[in-house]
Amino acid sequence: MRHLPFPATLLALACGALCLLTEPAEAGDWNRGDDPMLDAVGLHAGKIGGVGLAFKFPLQWWLYGQAAGGIWHTGGDRRHNLGFELQYILRQDSKVRVYFGAGLGYFYHREETSLPDGSSVNTTSKNWNAGFGVGLELLRGERWSFQIEGDFTHESDDDSFIFFPQAGIFYYF
Repeated sequence: MRHLPFPATLLALACGALCLLTEPAEAGDWNRGDDPMLDAVGLHAGKIGGVGLAFKFPLQWWLYGQAAGGIWHTGGDRRHNLGFELQYILRQDSKVRVYFGAGLGYFYHREETSLPDGSSVNTTSKNWNAGFGVGLELLRGERWSFQIEGDFTHESDDDSFIFFPQAGIFYYF
């Protein structure tokens, strides 16, 4: 079984702690007619939803799209990822959304390794992940939300099917 990567673990723990320990400063409401808070920007970490900067946008009032991704280049280490997820709202009240999510993520990693004889070797891995699961999004304060999701994920690099969490922090505008 694979372990949760450090950034995803940190983001999941931060989301859980903030949701449980903070009280909303002002009452936000997804059901307001004058300001329904449809679009959002934030950070997301997950195997199918992508890791990095994220955007949420409505396709219908009951269906959201979410795209996330990032690029990390440090020396000989290059990483790129992009994820897209559809979120079908099962239940929504003024502060809580429960949804079914399904998505697809692409991850690329190229690393240059120096050998003792002075030469170098490049190793490259590319994989597609697909999955589905159930998520919970909590509106805290006027416009901030915290999202946590549990997904059954298929990884193409080793053809495994595992349960994997995702987490995100969003600001609705």
